[in-house]
Amino acid sequence: MPNTKIILRTVLLLLLASGAYRAAFAGPVEVQSIHISNTETKVGIYPDISGSIKVNNVNGPGNTVELTIIAVVFRPDHVMKSWIWKNVTMQAGELRLFIIPKEYAVTLAGSYKVDFNVYTKDMQPLHSLSNVFVAIDPSRQSDKTITRTTDNSQTATSRGSASSNEFQYPQIGVGVYGDTLNLTGGATILLWPFKNVGLQGSYTEGSFTTVEGRLLARYMLSAGVNPYVGIGYLTVSTERTVDVIGSKEKFKDSGASGVIGLEIPLTKSVYGYAEISGAAIELKKEVANGASSGIAAVKYSQVTAGISIVYYLY
Repeated sequence: MPNTKIILRTVLLLLLASGAYRAAFAGPVEVQSIHISNTETKVGIYPDISGSIKVNNVNGPGNTVELTIIAVVFRPDHVMKSWIWKNVTMQAGELRLFIIPKEYAVTLAGSYKVDFNVYTKDMQPLHSLSNVFVAIDPSRQSDKTITRTTDNSQTATSRGSASSNEFQYPQIGVGVYGDTLNLTGGATILLWPFKNVGLQGSYTEGSFTTVEGRLLARYMLSAGVNPYVGIGYLTVSTERTVDVIGSKEKFKDSGASGVIGLEIPLTKSVYGYAEISGAAIELKKEVANGASSGIAAVKYSQVTAGISIVYYLY
């Protein structure tokens, strides 16, 4: 039980540290507004969309900052189109307009979500903002009502075909998982019965044989790269030859585990995961050779880095 408390405390400290690190960058730059010329348009007609980025305060050489701007449009069928402006240099007090090209399809009736995200040149998040517009098919107008809500909690309604503007998250996925420090690899399965809560099971072999189950909590970000944390239970076993007695012995231990990581969408159905996990595992046992006995141990990294690629079936 003490080991479990240590792991949970470590995960909490990592979360607080990462939150403080992001907060340090939250002030200097902001997405002031997203302007959409027509928040209600017709299918096939593009609105003019632009985002205003302002640098409030910069402490550095020449009072400038180098940014990366990412804009994303999510269609009603959840297909997204993104644009990236790299190596954008702005000065303190400068306000600049970024225009989204009309390179996406306005062929479906429903709500289109628009995101603007600002990052440092090394992709640390600074600020983000969202807005929506609605495309209506005049030939299919009905008495249904579409509700649009922006990040500023401003709500508007319009008549037309209804379609949810909430991004449809993947729910059931299978893939491969690798522990880079303990040199094991195998299969993993992910289930997301809720948008922010999921279950994961994995089985790996190699230098060790491991079986792990986890309960995960995910925070969905508009940029698409989603942090997550989790707690679980891990069982590790291996067979090694103990030189002192010259025979193979089986080492096995189980314990609570913790994880913190990032979910990275690669395509609509394929996601990558990069994580740091820890578990209170000690592979030790008492061995004997005639009248002699002692404690033999196998080295297992209790804190490790893992990667996985998952294909979502649904």
